[in-house]
Amino acid sequence: MLRYFRINDPYRLLGLLVILIIIYIPFFIDMPEMTVSELKSLVIGEKVHEGNGLYTELVDFTGPLAAWFNGFFDLVFGQSIFARRIFAFIVLFFQAGFIGIIFADKKAFSENTYIPSLLYAILFFFSFDTLSLTPELLGMGFILLALNNLFKEIEFREQRNESIFNLGLYISIASLFSFSLFIYLPGALLILIIFTRHPARKYFLLICGFLIPHLLLMSIFYLGDSFWTMWDYYYLPNLSMKGMRYISTTSLWWLGAIPLLFLFISLFMLNREARLTKYQTQLVQSMFFWMIFSFLHLFFAKDIRPQSFITLLPSLSFFLTHSILVIHKKKFAEIGVWILLLTTVCISYMARYNVLPVDYSKLIVRDEKLTVPAKRILVLDEGVNLYKNYQSASPFFNWELSERIFSAPAYYENVIKVYQGIKNDPPDVIRDRDDKLKPFLDRIPELKKLYARQGIFYIKKTASN
Repeated sequence: MLRYFRINDPYRLLGLLVILIIIYIPFFIDMPEMTVSELKSLVIGEKVHEGNGLYTELVDFTGPLAAWFNGFFDLVFGQSIFARRIFAFIVLFFQAGFIGIIFADKKAFSENTYIPSLLYAILFFFSFDTLSLTPELLGMGFILLALNNLFKEIEFREQRNESIFNLGLYISIASLFSFSLFIYLPGALLILIIFTRHPARKYFLLICGFLIPHLLLMSIFYLGDSFWTMWDYYYLPNLSMKGMRYISTTSLWWLGAIPLLFLFISLFMLNREARLTKYQTQLVQSMFFWMIFSFLHLFFAKDIRPQSFITLLPSLSFFLTHSILVIHKKKFAEIGVWILLLTTVCISYMARYNVLPVDYSKLIVRDEKLTVPAKRILVLDEGVNLYKNYQSASPFFNWELSERIFSAPAYYENVIKVYQGIKNDPPDVIRDRDDKLKPFLDRIPELKKLYARQGIFYIKKTASN
């Protein structure tokens, strides 16, 4: 298998496609249950498709490009999880192929090879939830485009202003899918300062490339008289380091043990055995910094789950490829790749079927149903499981942001938000364990007449009659 991918022939990527199909066949035959990130994408896509304005009629910190993409996907494929996972599979294949093309075109190794594509695809399978159509997966495509332009600048072969401008532009577009990917801007800036001799003008061009999409976004919302709403619900929450963990540290160690072991071995071999040119040495050092910023991205990620770690995969595939190419006996290199493939796939499937102590309980959406008839609901707590079987009503989908509104009924603007949100998109049932809605109903007689308290629920009277 390794000998097949050592040859610099784009048609070798068809072999990669075959390997990916073989690996993922059991995944599609016995599909895993829906994850929380997938459910959020479904709900946001449905709300956007219905015509709800982002951040004004949908309280959430999802990136605008991700939300609009989910809305378009909902228009074309509806609520199909299967279609989303098929599309995610296609995205994975193109990303794996592109990363091999990047390294081959930039002469990153002693051989022009598609081994990085193979390793990227193998490492991507370390957890079943990585094949989910989420903002992180979509944003990673633009991060790879940014990496390609970064290599152009380090290589000194292309000195046009477009490449450094595009570097900032691609990072910016990626951050409009998943804002935590903005961390690559200071990462790219640091790498360029260390490994290039650009004048200050070019660093300013990089920053301009990053700012233009965000300024355009701000202008769009400003013209729609919703700039401050977008600022409060998109930029401010995403700049905080507060996030939700859907998997424990112990579980992450189980899933990442094999990739980390191969990484340490690769760095050791690279330090002892590699004979690199000055340019290749610069790329190695640059990718090490890139890997550090890929890890720092996790501090700004709003949801910590296995898929959050896919930003590390380009660096891992880069260093593993170097270590494979310095092994003199090709038989040992072949054995190493097979060990990586088999152990990664086995651990992933064993973790999914609870053979290993990997706890996915917080990540998987439970099948939860109401005891009263309802179609559209509002959940005033962190639980989102009910949205699997019911449509979301009112703007208050993200409880982390909505709680600020419902915890301060004394503020007139919060009363107006609750009144307009529920009146314009009334839910049939409101789950309210802590009775957060009561102070607002006392201030809004119109809504108080509309809903009756039953246990932890508010039931719409017209729906129950």
